[in-house]
Amino acid sequence: MTNRSKAMIVAAVLIVITFLVWQLMTGFSAALNTLEGLSISAPTATLGVGESTQLTVQKKVTFFFRRNPQHPDTTTYSTVSESELVVEPDGQVTCVGTRGLAKDEIWVSAYSGRDRGHMSFDLSSTGPGATLDFVVDEVPKPGALKDYSLRDAPCCGDSIVMTEGQTIHYKLVRRGAPADDFTTKAIYTSFFGSGVPNDARPSVITGGHDYVTFRNFHVDSQQGAINAPPSIGRDNRDDVMLFARYGNLVGWKDIVITHVEGDGREGHLRLHPEDR
Repeated sequence: MTNRSKAMIVAAVLIVITFLVWQLMTGFSAALNTLEGLSISAPTATLGVGESTQLTVQKKVTFFFRRNPQHPDTTTYSTVSESELVVEPDGQVTCVGTRGLAKDEIWVSAYSGRDRGHMSFDLSSTGPGATLDFVVDEVPKPGALKDYSLRDAPCCGDSIVMTEGQTIHYKLVRRGAPADDFTTKAIYTSFFGSGVPNDARPSVITGGHDYVTFRNFHVDSQQGAINAPPSIGRDNRDDVMLFARYGNLVGWKDIVITHVEGDGREGHLRLHPEDR
């Protein structure tokens, strides 16, 4: 083996060792970022519950240079945990919980054409919390649900429980004084388990059924009404994360949709054997 070959081998080994040490120090997220076509940044990567920030997405031209995507209006987003960190269609992200942990780390991703990128956020259970409240008509409490536990609504306090096809009326008000009503003024974003805001086909990611989607779960802000889909099929129940924003004010609520039959899924399948 020539001295040149030995030098090349040593250099290759040093590069590999340097990469592994860098990955151990910065984490897998930073290593993955180098392989992605989009660069995502934000004014802060640390959020407490109720705090928001705005994502900026740029396409990587070279290792050092960036430019804005050619079609920024077609950029889409997703989160790996909509019960902890929600991302709105315009790229605003908000911490809504930490699943009972003091701290957690959650990714959000951006997609533009064939390119994608991600950013990791450090979440803290401390923070201002929600500044908007959903106030609804009298509905069943979560404790009335069979096999209900806090894991079903880890971020949002008591859930709003609805049955198939039900319409409930609500108000969205500022938490604390003055209790201004923002029902008709707020922007609403819904999540259906896939992490994609306002997803019309969550089954693409969840692998489940599209019983509850953006197509059939409706928020009528002008009437102050939330409309559940007519059926949740073979599911025991379905959850929707409903997020609302008015300027810097934010609020969120977990909505549980159950079968209209008193004995739940078993009663539904008895009356609708075609769903078996």
